Amino acid sequence: MSAGRQQGGFTLIEVLVAFLVFVMVFGAILEALGMAMRNTRRSAEVSEAALWAQSKLDTVGNLEELKDASDSGEFNQRYRWQLDVRKVEVPRDDGLSADSFPVELYRVELIVNWGDGRRQNEQRFVTMRSKLKEGQF
Repeated sequence: MSAGRQQGGFTLIEVLVAFLVFVMVFGAILEALGMAMRNTRRSAEVSEAALWAQSKLDTVGNLEELKDASDSGEFNQRYRWQLDVRKVEVPRDDGLSADSFPVELYRVELIVNWGDGRRQNEQRFVTMRSKLKEGQF
């Protein structure tokens, strides 16, 4: 055997540095996956709240009479809602009186809340509804 022959392999320092790089990359990947899961859950919650809100807003002015009112309730044990309906006076700048307009406009605001004691979420939905005045058509 020759005395000048070197053996191949990794030193302990090289192995430790490689392991440290692996741990850092793996930690970053796990953090990104955790964030993606939280975002997916939040998106699903917002989508469910929007579906509940759409079903409630569909009843306002159709199944329920359109009038100034406030109401609240629960969709299920997780999602709560608060509804506020207010008549909107539309100023006329064409010289006609506001009473000559054949419809009444209402601003409908629905707030949907959900969450546990440490994290509360809220989505606000606002739309306008119209109603023919009495004696019109």
